[in-house]
Amino acid sequence: PFGTIFGKDIPPKEISGFYKLEQAPWMLVLIVPGKDILSTIIRFRISFFVFSIVFVLLILFVIRFVTGRTVSSIKDVSMAAQKVAGGDYKVLLPTKTNDEVGELIHSFSTMVLQLKEGAHHKYNLNLAKEVQQNLLPGETLNYKSLDIAAKSIYCDETGGDYYDFMHFPEIDDEKLGVVVGDVSGHGVSSALFMATARAMIRSRMMQPGSPSNIITAVNRLLCLDTVESSNFITLFFLVFDNAQKEIRWVRAGHDPAVLYDVVKDKFIELGGEGIAMGIDEKWIYKEYVNTNWNYEHIILIGTDGIWETTNQQGEQFGKKRLREILKHESHASASEIIKKIIEALANFRRNTVQEDDITIVVIKSAS
Repeated sequence: PFGTIFGKDIPPKEISGFYKLEQAPWMLVLIVPGKDILSTIIRFRISFFVFSIVFVLLILFVIRFVTGRTVSSIKDVSMAAQKVAGGDYKVLLPTKTNDEVGELIHSFSTMVLQLKEGAHHKYNLNLAKEVQQNLLPGETLNYKSLDIAAKSIYCDETGGDYYDFMHFPEIDDEKLGVVVGDVSGHGVSSALFMATARAMIRSRMMQPGSPSNIITAVNRLLCLDTVESSNFITLFFLVFDNAQKEIRWVRAGHDPAVLYDVVKDKFIELGGEGIAMGIDEKWIYKEYVNTNWNYEHIILIGTDGIWETTNQQGEQFGKKRLREILKHESHASASEIIKKIIEALANFRRNTVQEDDITIVVIKSAS
């Protein structure tokens, strides 16, 4: 009854429409040019395609602009990271946006400031380590008939363990003082407390008095500094009297030294009463003496970092292994004995981190 017929072309040259009348046997037919009747649609289609192309190009431009700026910012971060890796901590990137890239740059700048602070802290620790190492005497000492060696290995840059050899010929050329100490904890605070104790002991050694008098006096001074900090130090103080061929010692809360008699194949602990220094200013330390020193004796003084070294199974090195090394290497020099002990500790610990400072002093007769 009605309809529309399009031509073949796009747009069609002609469009015809027809309609059958209901009240008469007639058919109305209208034929018009296609461009005229479809002109509005054609214009809309052209506008739509042009707008779409422009819109797509605009989106591509925006994407290119944003990604380009992002890539540029990431390149800046990469170049800055390379400078930081080379030790230049003056690189600070400005945060220009509040997006993820801006957060990345802000986090990077914060990281650089923290790295700079950490590097400064590391520098100060290395400086403190150098100063502390300079406070320790040499690792070997040949004093008259004695072969003495010592070694301190810290688990951090600085530590609380220390050893010292004190010989003042102007006071008494026949006496040599040997000290091994272990400050509570480890790190910078322990290193400072160790340096204080060392200075006090050396200063007091310059004045007359027995080993017990020296340690008692130093303890009183240390207690003045430990009222607030609660620091303390265990100490083993031994004095060789070459003229009398005897040894005197004071034990201030430290593990006893071990004396090995090579001839008798016997171990003797140089023990005695005494609490750690810096706890009780009124404590009077006792002095002990051994008058049987001879050329077949070896003395080992150490800190608990030796026998408390732990392996991967949680087993401790113990004093038994230490004594076996001392017995087996009794023919070697003092420095060689220490070398064997350190090797044994490293083999026992393997990949386990060293958790405490280690100090060893070995004293034997010079060959």
